[in-house]
Amino acid sequence: MVKGLCVIPPLILVLAALSRVWAFGTVNEPDTIGQHCEHERITRAAFACHPAVNVSDGRCFEELSLHQLAGRSGPVGHFGRGSNGAVGAPDLLDPIPEGPEAHCDNADFLDSEALGLNESYPRTRGEATAQLQTCVTHLRTRLREGIDAANRTVDDGARIIASEVDISVLDCRFSFQKLQLHMFSRGKCGAIEGFGRALHGIQDFYAHSNWADDAKPPFGPDNPPGLKRDDYPVFLDLRGENNISRQVPHTLSTGCFGGILTDGPIGKAGHPLEPGSLDCTGRVTHHTLNKDNGIIDKVTGIATSPGPNTPRSNNPRNFQRAVFAAIKDSNRQWRHFREEVRRTYGPERGNIIICSLVRDNPTKDCYGRRVAVLRDVQSGVSRVAEMQIPIHKWLMEEIEGRPHDEGPGEGQTEQNSTKSRGSSDKLWKPLPGDTLDSKDHSGAVPVVEGGLDFRASLVDLGNSPHTLPNKSSVIAMTNSVAAVLGKQIAPIWHAGDAGIRVHLGLFPPAHLDLVGPPPKQGIIATEVAKEQDLITAVLRTGGTFSVLHNPEAVPSFLHYVVSRGLTQYDNAGDTATLLLPGLSISDYVTLESEPRRFSFDAHSMDNVIISVAPITPRLSLHVSVRHVRRNLVLQELDIGLRGNKTFRAALGIDDIPRTDAWFELEVEHIEGDGLQGSGLFEVSLETEDVRRGGEFERQQRIENSEADSKTHDEL
Repeated sequence: MVKGLCVIPPLILVLAALSRVWAFGTVNEPDTIGQHCEHERITRAAFACHPAVNVSDGRCFEELSLHQLAGRSGPVGHFGRGSNGAVGAPDLLDPIPEGPEAHCDNADFLDSEALGLNESYPRTRGEATAQLQTCVTHLRTRLREGIDAANRTVDDGARIIASEVDISVLDCRFSFQKLQLHMFSRGKCGAIEGFGRALHGIQDFYAHSNWADDAKPPFGPDNPPGLKRDDYPVFLDLRGENNISRQVPHTLSTGCFGGILTDGPIGKAGHPLEPGSLDCTGRVTHHTLNKDNGIIDKVTGIATSPGPNTPRSNNPRNFQRAVFAAIKDSNRQWRHFREEVRRTYGPERGNIIICSLVRDNPTKDCYGRRVAVLRDVQSGVSRVAEMQIPIHKWLMEEIEGRPHDEGPGEGQTEQNSTKSRGSSDKLWKPLPGDTLDSKDHSGAVPVVEGGLDFRASLVDLGNSPHTLPNKSSVIAMTNSVAAVLGKQIAPIWHAGDAGIRVHLGLFPPAHLDLVGPPPKQGIIATEVAKEQDLITAVLRTGGTFSVLHNPEAVPSFLHYVVSRGLTQYDNAGDTATLLLPGLSISDYVTLESEPRRFSFDAHSMDNVIISVAPITPRLSLHVSVRHVRRNLVLQELDIGLRGNKTFRAALGIDDIPRTDAWFELEVEHIEGDGLQGSGLFEVSLETEDVRRGGEFERQQRIENSEADSKTHDEL
């Protein structure tokens, strides 16, 4: 359990000098205590922006904001200089550090019978798991506190409230949290504190457990087996609300903490001044398992000089494995935090909230977008709109050809009080046959045969000296088939090089009566290749490629664009993208990338049907559907060559109090002989009235019973 501080009263310093039993540290005092601000260094290795990154895309924290999360270590050997940051907050004296639930301590267990030991272990597997559940529940609460506090950083119109995010003069203060309740802190500080306190426990889990450890027999309380795992613990998904008892490996153990004066190889009675300390006699102790101290490179995470004087640190690889695991899971927890913010407050407000947390000057940097809107129009006619922040309603107005009005603002800052109307370099002109006007709220957008000119739009976007390329994007909608848009591949490729996102929506083409002989197979293959090249070019920009099932799906298309991120400034590519009905979405997987993730909900009156299929030849996919709150994989399978699969997600009994269920779809490639490791796939979502659910089930049973059938048609 970490109790090291950058500002420590003399009594605590004396106690610290008597023992080197700590955890991932928050003190930069290697000689007396053996700590090197390990929590800070792990957090910086996880979240510091690369030197080549000018602005954060949401995954990393800019310098001043990172100080609030990670803290700032003082000079070596000095106390009272620097700060612990939010990740070190559980160790603050307010009036005492947080107890074992904040550090995942005391969840110790050893299967004595399986190891052939004479004495039975003092605790059962159930008792150890119950203590681990206490830790997980505590960390979930901390994460939720951060998400609740994040809501205060923006107003109802998604405009940033300057007083809630300003850290330019005064750093955040993370003390007396039980009295503070996040109500008296700035919204940004409260959000970072909640996340940081949860992050502390996540990092400590790897230092205090045998999850990543390698160990050699003979095994016993002074040397429990190591799990030597490098995957994520399922039960540490803090978005869940489930009981974790079925997810904990039988041989998992953390250490029994007896207090800084009493913790040792054999364990003794707990010290009365230590919160959560126990009599650890005969148990796997904190001293036995901890891999707390060592020197960690704050850029690479490479660890040296582990220990000293703890058994598991005698194997230097154990400390390094714990550090790498903590860095990796820290990144996962931040992705989950961002996804929960976006789901709780919607992608419009959520993206701006995340921007306000990671950027040092959000009241300036989070504003200003420039978007070119293209439709099937005559060559050279497009519309370029100025937009402070991406809002679905404003994008819809631009698609309809009407300048959007962002309103007067709330007057919090000069930026968000600016009344901004859409502008254009070349005004959009209605086409013959267009009937959509300001009184039409159906969302239908009439289209005609024609072409798109991305090259001209990119020139228009480049004419603004005040808008960075990574704050620019193109939204294009057409009823031309993808294969005939081959001329646009080169300019779209250049848009990706310039940091401009491209979002392309295709309407289903009108029915064509083929006259004469069918086209030759070679021609068909060429058209398919062009289509895949076009999709690849669009996705390479970080944008979206969608086929709209009907004109009424335009609002869904724009919601999807906002969810993925209108510009590179608006959302990182690793986060789950919102799936909505009426769209077939193309995406890609690679050997290097994480799985592609999609988020969707089922409600009390409708079920959800998801279809996934490879596009690239010889690409096979591994697909899973997870119920997020229950933290449970509902379906998991491999989709073979040229196959597809449908999934049905419905509201369960446990979801009824919420009236909705949150699901996550993950898609990744499968390695194997004759298979392609990178490629395109398509995913679509449709809703089904619960009263018609039986029809779907009967149809699935019929399709699944067909002889030698491994796949079935998309609904």
